[in-house]
Amino acid sequence: MGAETCSVDTVEFPPGASLLLYTDGLTEARDSSGAFYDPADHLTGQCPRSPDELLTTLLEDVHQHTRKHATDDMALLALTHTPQTQSVT
Repeated sequence: MGAETCSVDTVEFPPGASLLLYTDGLTEARDSSGAFYDPADHLTGQCPRSPDELLTTLLEDVHQHTRKHATDDMALLALTHTPQTQSVT
C-alpha cells in the first residue's frame, strides 16, 4: 500500500494439492505442558481427501493436543486444487 516494492513468489499448485491457511491461534495452541501445536508435524504423513476432511482432522488433533482447552480463537481455510474434467466431443 505504500511506496515500497513488494516481492511476489510464485509456486506451483498441482492438481490434488491442498493449501492450508490459518491464523496464529492454531500455532499458539498449547498442551498441558505448554508445548505449542505444530501443524506440519501433526499433519505429516496424512492425506485428507478433501478440504472438509483436512479441517476436521486438524480440529480434532488440536482439540486432542489442548485437551479441548484452546485459549485463542483461530481461523482456518483449506483449498484443494481439483482438476477440471475436459469433455471430448
